[in-house]
Amino acid sequence: MSDVKFRRELLAVTERAARRYPLAPVSSVFLPEPQRSAQSDPEFGVVTLADGSAGLYYAWLGDSQCGLAERFPPAELRNLTALGLARRYASDDEGERSIGLAAINAITAACWRDAGFVPPVALDPWGGEPLAPTETLGFIGNFPSLVRRARSAGVEVVVLERKAHWVREEPGLKITLDPTALLGCTRIIATATMCLNDSLDDMLAYCAGARSVFVIGPTASFFPDPLFTRGVASVGGLRVLDAARLTTSLRDRQPWQAYAERYTLDPTSYPALIGLGVD
Repeated sequence: MSDVKFRRELLAVTERAARRYPLAPVSSVFLPEPQRSAQSDPEFGVVTLADGSAGLYYAWLGDSQCGLAERFPPAELRNLTALGLARRYASDDEGERSIGLAAINAITAACWRDAGFVPPVALDPWGGEPLAPTETLGFIGNFPSLVRRARSAGVEVVVLERKAHWVREEPGLKITLDPTALLGCTRIIATATMCLNDSLDDMLAYCAGARSVFVIGPTASFFPDPLFTRGVASVGGLRVLDAARLTTSLRDRQPWQAYAERYTLDPTSYPALIGLGVD
């Protein structure tokens, strides 16, 4: 897809914040070779700054993320400034774009810390709004554990997927390749990979009839301003507490969640750039 408006806006926001808060240099870049398996947890790459600020990217996007460490050697990326690495988000290459977004996430964490802003811990996976059995919950991207939880609560579920082998339909569940199926959903939970594959604005157009849209995932740990201006109700990201241990655990394919904290932001809990002291 060719829609790059969101990427331009997020980079502009990041550059404004970087002018206000000095950034530490890049200290490490972890680029895993994706080994997707139905039995394993999703994989993530990590960009870490010298002050310990870190950002992740979802590493199961597709073939575009294969061979990243060979195409973009981490030792060479460490020679870039944090903002220089973040600008890779403007690339036409989805893999390089992934690295850039992880750098933006690390910059966001650094600026929030310097501004004294701590995002509120996520209390639930639904964007702070309880499920109601009378609604139809849409998912952009398949979140199997959340789908199971929603269905166990008696909620009808529609899942928009890109992979044909997921497609199926049964009472209370429809997994489809057709985005128009989202038009009948009252609420939608969307994967942050939309911000990597340039599908965000296209997908949000199918969410116009929903009461609220919740964008989630470690990849969404960036300045949420461009999402809120698009009418997204809440954003669920990840605050890294111990970058070194988290990266080691990801490298060793071990549980890493103890070294991070999930948060949820909405326009009332997020101070926006002006509240962060950014002109």
